[in-house]
Amino acid sequence: MFDNYDLAWAKYHKKLRLLPLPLLSWDLFSNPNVAISAFNSLQKNWINKEDYHNMIANKSVIITDNKLTILFATREISELTGYRSSEIIGQSPRMFQGILTSETTKSKIKEAITKKHPFKEVILNYRKDGSTYMCEIEAYPKFDNKNNLTHFIAFERIAS
Repeated sequence: MFDNYDLAWAKYHKKLRLLPLPLLSWDLFSNPNVAISAFNSLQKNWINKEDYHNMIANKSVIITDNKLTILFATREISELTGYRSSEIIGQSPRMFQGILTSETTKSKIKEAITKKHPFKEVILNYRKDGSTYMCEIEAYPKFDNKNNLTHFIAFERIAS
């Protein structure tokens, strides 16, 4: 019974014109739920939760702790900055700033962070290759149930 099936299957595959290609990246098989799980574990104590899928549309997302150490970054960050997410975890967002970055804008951002206020600014940032881009940053402080600042979440994209 299965002999006919095996012959038919082999005949079918011979007719297909498939060209096997080498696997260049295991990202093909990466589980998108890993990023969602990491994101959800960071926001478990936040008063106001964020929907991962709605917030990442056309934006890179970075989450820092209350000392501004980057804990999480979406894959889209590499399109924006040239850095892989793994290269920026543990760093400060200041790594994207350079000599031409506006001191005024940096002061506005620092003041908002100190006051634990949300902010939206456009700032000149640097990519890994040294080129610059105008980055629109929209950031929000995140608090736990006791109103303690736990994280900042920043949505970043090329300023239009």
